Amino acid sequence: MSAGARNFLVALIALAGVVATIGLFVFAARDNLIRYTLNPSGSFAETPQPTPPDYATAYAWSVRDTSASRRADVFFIYPTVYYSGEHWNAPASNEAVRERLSTIVRPLYAQPFASNANLFMPVYRQAAPYTFMSSGESGRSARLVAYGDVKRAFEAYLEKAAPDRPFVIAGYGQGALYGMKLLADMEPAVKARLVAAFLLEVAIPTDAMGAMVKGIPLCDTPDQVGCAVVWHSTTQNARGDMARENALVWRPTGGFEATRGRELVCVNPLTWSISGRAGSTDMNLGAARLNDFGPKEVTITRALTSADCWNGLLFTDVEPEPIFYWSGPRYRDLFPSAVNPFYADIQDNVNQRITAFWAQRTAGAALGEPADAPAAEEAPLPDAAGDDDLPLPDTSDPVPAEDLPTAPQ
Repeated sequence: MSAGARNFLVALIALAGVVATIGLFVFAARDNLIRYTLNPSGSFAETPQPTPPDYATAYAWSVRDTSASRRADVFFIYPTVYYSGEHWNAPASNEAVRERLSTIVRPLYAQPFASNANLFMPVYRQAAPYTFMSSGESGRSARLVAYGDVKRAFEAYLEKAAPDRPFVIAGYGQGALYGMKLLADMEPAVKARLVAAFLLEVAIPTDAMGAMVKGIPLCDTPDQVGCAVVWHSTTQNARGDMARENALVWRPTGGFEATRGRELVCVNPLTWSISGRAGSTDMNLGAARLNDFGPKEVTITRALTSADCWNGLLFTDVEPEPIFYWSGPRYRDLFPSAVNPFYADIQDNVNQRITAFWAQRTAGAALGEPADAPAAEEAPLPDAAGDDDLPLPDTSDPVPAEDLPTAPQ
C-alpha cells in the first residue's frame, strides 16, 4: 500500500472515530439536548400567547359526537402532542397537533372510551413539553393557561348537554393533570352525573387526591361508579424519579408542588382495584399498536402484559415507544407511546361502568328519578385464543352539530 493510500486510510479511520465519539456523546446527553432544544427563547411573560379557542365553534373541537343512541358522553383531554419550544402553549391552530389528534390520539387512546359513548375532545392550548422538564414559574403559568382552556371547554359541553346526561372524564399525561383539577372544581350536581374518571399516565399523590377531589373515591371494583381510576406506568428498568420525586402536581391550597416521594395513587387496570393484587398476563384483554400501514387503525394483541402496582407506580411488561423518537430516557414518559397496553381492558371497563351507572339510575339510587338507558352496543374484544388483529371502530370525523344529545328517555 502506498504512503498516500495509507495516510488516507488512517485519516478515514480517525474521522470515523470522531463521528462515533460525537454520536455517543449526543446519545448520552440527549436528555439535556432535548431540554435545550425545547426551551422557549423567552419567559412566559415576554412571549405572546396564542389565541384562546372559542368552544362555541366546531373548529375548537377535534371531535364532537352527538349520537342520541349512545348511553353516555366522554370528555377526553389528550396528552402532550405538541413537540416544540416556539411557544409556551400550543396554538389551537397548529396543524401538526391536529393531525396527531386525528391519526394517533383518537384511534389509540380516545377510541376505547367511545364504543358506547359520544366522544368530546376539545383542542386546547396545552403546555409545551419544556414546562414538564422544569419547575420554573413560566412552566407553571403555561399549565394554568392549558387548564383554563380545558375548564372552559367542559363548561361549554355542560351548557349544551341535558342536565342529567352521564359522562366520563378521561385524560392522559398532562390531560390527566387537568382532569384532576376539573374534578376538584366540579359542582356536586355535576359530580352526580359522573360515570367515572380515568386519569392515566399521571403521578398524583394520594394525599393530594384526597384533599382536592371530594366526593369522588378511588375505584376499587370493576363496576363502581362515581369514582376515579389513576395510574402512572413504568417498567422494571425504567427511571422512576420524575414521577416519584419531581413531577409537579396541584397543591390543595393553590399552585403546584413536587411529588417528593409521597405515596402515589395506583389503580390496577387488570383487577380494577387498589388492593395491591397483581394482574397476570392472561388477564390482559388486549394491547393496541398503531398500524404501520394506514392511519386511524390499530392492531390488538391479547395477553401482552401483566400489571402490578408497586410503590405507587404501575409496572408493566411493555416498554414505551414514544411517538417522538428524540424523547430521551428521562422524558419519554411525557409523551404518548405508539402502544396502548390496556386498550381493550379500558374499553370493556368503561362499558361495565356505564351499564352500572344506568342500573343505579334506573333503581333510583343516583338521581332519584328512574330512566331507561339505550341498549348497550357490543364492542368487539379479542377472542380468548392467542393474538388477534381487530379492526378499529370507525373513527371518521363526525359531522359537527350545535346541540348535544338530550338524556335518553
